[in-house]
Amino acid sequence: MIDYHIHTQHSIDASGTISAYCERAIEIGLEEICITNHCELDPLRNDSFIRFDGEREPFSNSALLKLKREIFEARDSYKKRGLTVKFGIEVGYYKGIEGILGEMLNGVDLDFVIGAIHCLEHICIDSSKECATYFDQHDVHQLIQNYYRAVEDLIRSGMFDSLAHIDVYKKYGRNHYGNNICDSSPDFMSRIFRMIRDNHIALEINTAGMRFMNEFYPAPTLMKIASEQGVKMITIGSDSHRPEDLGKDLALATEYLKSHGFDGVYTFDKREPSRRKM
Repeated sequence: MIDYHIHTQHSIDASGTISAYCERAIEIGLEEICITNHCELDPLRNDSFIRFDGEREPFSNSALLKLKREIFEARDSYKKRGLTVKFGIEVGYYKGIEGILGEMLNGVDLDFVIGAIHCLEHICIDSSKECATYFDQHDVHQLIQNYYRAVEDLIRSGMFDSLAHIDVYKKYGRNHYGNNICDSSPDFMSRIFRMIRDNHIALEINTAGMRFMNEFYPAPTLMKIASEQGVKMITIGSDSHRPEDLGKDLALATEYLKSHGFDGVYTFDKREPSRRKM
């Protein structure tokens, strides 16, 4: 079993050393993990940081190279114990990030790059502290329309291997808007999933939703559409921000995938995908 969405203490909202995650992975029987710390680059926000030894420093190419050295040390060490450790990041996408992101990734030798929409209009809708600021200014249809417009831009950018937690807006949006948060049109979502398919970007099954609302990202209605539209590439991850959440609900997610007609997940090596049968 694999886990391809993990945040160590290098992310400013997470805890746990790389070694702690690796030890936990071995303890619970994972074969492969990919460490994907946050990479937030919006100049209009104050969260473009990475941590080393508890100290924040601005996100930069040199900071990623420093992180690479730590992860590669773990990769070499834990390979002897049967654990494959991959180096990835989760990028908070906004339109216009392409140039600065390309420069930042130069020479970093990543295995895997996740793209995610965390913010709309520079407000984090995936934050309990900020989301109401955005929700109070937009009705549910505006939220969904604006969110998926950003998703389309992310897909078109061609910079990402997988799309994270595609319906993450429901995490806090459900309490604000009620069940109307699920009102995205099937035709509209069919177009989104065709874009994912045609642009060869993977769809992530993210188990963190089970910890917050007892539902995966994506929801069952969206998984059905993804399957109908021929999406094949799937990645799977716990989105853990502490070692004890590593691997949570991955077995359940595997059954969830099978119930929607999927029989494989993808791993990545130097940005090249490989299919692994479940």
